[in-house]
Amino acid sequence: YIPLQRAYEAAAKHDSDSVALSAVQKLLPISTQISKRICQRVIELYPNYNSMSGVLTNPIVKTSSIRDVEMFQIYLWVCALETSCEAIQQELFPLCVMLYPRLNVHWEIIRQMLHLLIQEIDINLTSQQSETLMPYLQVLWDMFSPEVFAQLGL
Repeated sequence: YIPLQRAYEAAAKHDSDSVALSAVQKLLPISTQISKRICQRVIELYPNYNSMSGVLTNPIVKTSSIRDVEMFQIYLWVCALETSCEAIQQELFPLCVMLYPRLNVHWEIIRQMLHLLIQEIDINLTSQQSETLMPYLQVLWDMFSPEVFAQLGL
């Protein structure tokens, strides 16, 4: 489930000079390229990593990973456009907690992906646009921390 329609609906409520809207407008056309770069970097950092579906270089796993990074980006946009962490807290995080352990996706991989996403946002946006997204990225970073997963027994 990728809430792209929800992002569009939230974007429609913004004025044309909205910083959050301009950030999303800048990232939307390059989101797939960002996802591909992040996934390639994760493959380089974890060349021997093996999920339930196979190694990260497996075309099916790679496609799924790219889709997951895109999903994280869109949830981030929804939060920034709605000025609320609700979508991450009530939808994305529970979905990840339900699926990733079953698929043998380690939380360290997710943290690395988030770290790389922060770098991509810094590279592709102005500082003002980036600052608009950072509170929601911080929420993601905190939610996907080792401490949270230890508390959840994951």
